[in-house]
Amino acid sequence: MAESEKIMSIAGIDVGTSGCKIVVYDTNGNVLSSAKRTYPEMGDHGYREISPDIVLQMVKEIIREVTSNCIDKIEALAVASLGESIVCLDQNDRSLCNSMVTGDRRGIEECQKLVLSISKEEIMDITGLPASEMYSLPKLIWMNENTDVFIRSKYVLFYEDYIGYVLTGVRKVSYSSASRSMAFDIREKAWSEKLLSTTGIKVQQMSEPVPSGTIVGKVTKEAAAELGLSEDTLVVSGGHDQNCAALGGGVISGHQSEDGHGTCELMLMMLKRPDRTQYMIEKDLVCVPYILPDTYLTYIEITTCGILMNWSRDTIFSGIRNACQDMQINFFEYMDQKVSDIPTSLLVLPQFGSSGNPNVDYDAKGLIWGLTIHTKLEEIYQAIKESMAYQMLMAYEDLLPLGVDADSICITGGGASSEYTLQLRADVFNKKVVILKNKEAGTLGAAITAGTAIGKFITFEEGVHSTVKFAGTYLPNPQKHNLYMEQYKKYKKLYQLVYNFK
Repeated sequence: MAESEKIMSIAGIDVGTSGCKIVVYDTNGNVLSSAKRTYPEMGDHGYREISPDIVLQMVKEIIREVTSNCIDKIEALAVASLGESIVCLDQNDRSLCNSMVTGDRRGIEECQKLVLSISKEEIMDITGLPASEMYSLPKLIWMNENTDVFIRSKYVLFYEDYIGYVLTGVRKVSYSSASRSMAFDIREKAWSEKLLSTTGIKVQQMSEPVPSGTIVGKVTKEAAAELGLSEDTLVVSGGHDQNCAALGGGVISGHQSEDGHGTCELMLMMLKRPDRTQYMIEKDLVCVPYILPDTYLTYIEITTCGILMNWSRDTIFSGIRNACQDMQINFFEYMDQKVSDIPTSLLVLPQFGSSGNPNVDYDAKGLIWGLTIHTKLEEIYQAIKESMAYQMLMAYEDLLPLGVDADSICITGGGASSEYTLQLRADVFNKKVVILKNKEAGTLGAAITAGTAIGKFITFEEGVHSTVKFAGTYLPNPQKHNLYMEQYKKYKKLYQLVYNFK
């Protein structure tokens, strides 16, 4: 195929917890147009929600913005979306309630009750997930027991198929998004009626599960007119945002990993084979469908990453934040310049309200240890960043018995903008760290699925080779690695003491 014939427009939409973005690419991975919006998170006392109406409004705005700015028409687009959050629509396609997001405490008791009737082993065997309130199913049980939403719902969707439905009128959802429900059978690639029945939801209310890269349909005339899209634009099944980010981060073998820094932090790696053992349950590890056909991912997570950095900026460091605003400089860039190039003696446990691996807990508490009257604010800042690296390393060590060990880590999201964070991770993990030329891995992964679906790439792997470009490499410093490992030993000891303290 001639190069001139390959150039065309494909788009990826990434719908996240705190905002949405769209990027239009050519098939060489060059950005043609982009737009993004943020939206508020609501709730208190352990409730965390977003509004489907506000999210949809923002998604429509970003589509209109890029179609008005992009000369070439978008031939295909796909959606990457946040995981377990759902949208319930009534008979008139109006949303019936807000969507719970990661960290919402509802579902804890429901999950505890669920495993008394359906064992953790059976749930893992069916879904590839350790039973947890993190996923949709326990929250759906809570909704069924405390509201009448499902009785009034015509459809129950994830954000991927919600946006797809609005654009096309067709309901199809990728395996990777469906798997976040904890009600999807990864063996049969179908909804588990046994698990779904615990929620009061009927299979018919859910979208049809399909592989990533499946054409959902053409945009409707109404959607095309409203958003400036061509009526020939195809909507393609994308995937869970972290799956798409892994693809956009170049993960096509078990020797690569993608580490996304957002509201939460998630590191993903390909498994050598489907693994649904007791070990996976004990270590809170997952086995979920990947975008590449017949492949599976596992991942480790910190639930307080960007959200902890923002909290500390607005509380502990509010004075410095205000000064940075007055000087019109970026707070995080300013603080990165203040940190030491050797480990601080402070230790922070970053579980400020919830934790991910190695012990998933939505009622966890954080800790800052080692404070004295001589402690400087930049030391606390540095210790928070170090703590997240230590926490991820501790979780990563649980992957090693699975035969999973990456040669390199591709960091995406907010962390990719901080040279301090990048070098810190290289030194702590003692591995090469790389960053992308285009830091929006989720939108790129979604665009690759769109391009593959319409035949511009023969395979997903070809799409990765054509579009994923790296912009920088950070190599570990052996001396600093040794210093960090001394602190890491203390970190693990402190973590275990606090974890056992109730």
